[in-house]
Amino acid sequence: MVQMLPIVMDMLIRPETHKVMSTVSADGQPHSIVCGSLIVIDPETIAVGKVNMYTTCKNLETNRKVEFLAWLGREAYGIQAEAVGRITEGPILEKMNQHLNKMNMFAYELWAFRVCSVYDEGVGELAGTRII
Repeated sequence: MVQMLPIVMDMLIRPETHKVMSTVSADGQPHSIVCGSLIVIDPETIAVGKVNMYTTCKNLETNRKVEFLAWLGREAYGIQAEAVGRITEGPILEKMNQHLNKMNMFAYELWAFRVCSVYDEGVGELAGTRII
């Protein structure tokens, strides 16, 4: 199993970090969203609150592979992952909704993703290099 490095997890949990999640439709069309409802469950798992994710959810039904891009300044990481299920109740969903409540939003469920690989996508000589 692939585990994110602490520096990558820190990037994902920081509120000032920019985050995008990309999916691909059954007919090969890419689709990206700003991902403000992202939570790191553990070093192997990322979850995203289902908030206005109509096209994204449709894409996930046929193609469970995604990529997250997180960046702040010159530092950036691309995280390739695969949807492994949904979380419809419990403390992780409650924690997400506490966060979303501050923005007048609500998630009925979370999509859970297993991390498959991580790439350095920052500005520098390691750009494009797989780090795990």
